Parts: sequence; structure tokens; C-alpha cells
Amino acid sequence: ATMKCATLIAQALLLLSCLLAIPIANAFVGVSKAPYKNGVSLNMVFGKDTALAIEKRKDPKAFEATIQNLMKTKKLTRAQAEKRYGEFLLDPDGFALKAAEAERKEMGYKDWEEMAIARSDDPEATRERITKFKNKNRTRGIIIMSVFFAAAVASSIMNPYVPPGN
Repeated sequence: ATMKCATLIAQALLLLSCLLAIPIANAFVGVSKAPYKNGVSLNMVFGKDTALAIEKRKDPKAFEATIQNLMKTKKLTRAQAEKRYGEFLLDPDGFALKAAEAERKEMGYKDWEEMAIARSDDPEATRERITKFKNKNRTRGIIIMSVFFAAAVASSIMNPYVPPGN
């Protein structure tokens, strides 16, 4: 009787986890739209000035060429070019994401999807591919979370916590 009760509880918890997985997964969909934030990166160890000094010392000619190129192509002062290059050296991925976001906003698009669809030769096909990709990966995420939650619940049922001394 105890085993049958435990099985019913496990099945009920599995059903509950499947039902809750969808709203939990949807809660994370908006996370990707958040602006890029510097997480754990080199700026926790040293700043852009240090990264710039290291690069300058490593290869002064290439450093100077890069600064001169930035000044010429972006019409920046030397200080602005060095600041920009230091930011790039410190966090290249974040720098690229911020630059792409600034360009997108400058062009008037609200998000990357809108820009990709507008720039596409076949907007409807692009929209369909993006939607299909998002739905497929949302479903995968729900399945993965459900499996791990069900495994945790099943494990806790099969191996209940017994306080020491009991």
C-alpha cells in the first residue's frame, strides 16, 4: 500500500511538473531581450586602462595603427579612440553586442528579429524560420526542465530524507 501511494504521489508530481514547466519556460523568454550586462569578465580583475596598457606594451606599432585607424574611420579624438579600444579589449563580446544594439536602435528597429525580417530578401520566410527556431527551442527547454524536475522528485521519493538518529 505504501509503494502504491508513493507511485501515485510521484505520478501526480510529474504531472504537476509538466504543467508548471510551460509557464516557467515562458518566464525566461523575456530574459534574452534584456540589454547586455557585463557579467563575470576581465573588468572584475582589471579595467580598460590596464588592458590598454598591456596591449600597448605588447605591440606598440599595432596599437598605434589601431588607434590611428579608429581616429580616422570613426572621427574620434585620441582619448576617445583609446577609450573605445580599451572597452573592446576588456570585453569584446559585450562591446560587439552594445555596438549592434546601438546600430539597431539608430536604424529604428525595436529588436533583432524586426531588423532581420526587414533586411531579409524574403521577410515571410525569415519570420517563419525565426518563429520555428524559437518554438523548437522553447519546447526543448520545457522538456529538459520537466525531465530534470521529474528525476529530482522521483529521486526524493525513492530516497526520502531520514534525519540522523531515526
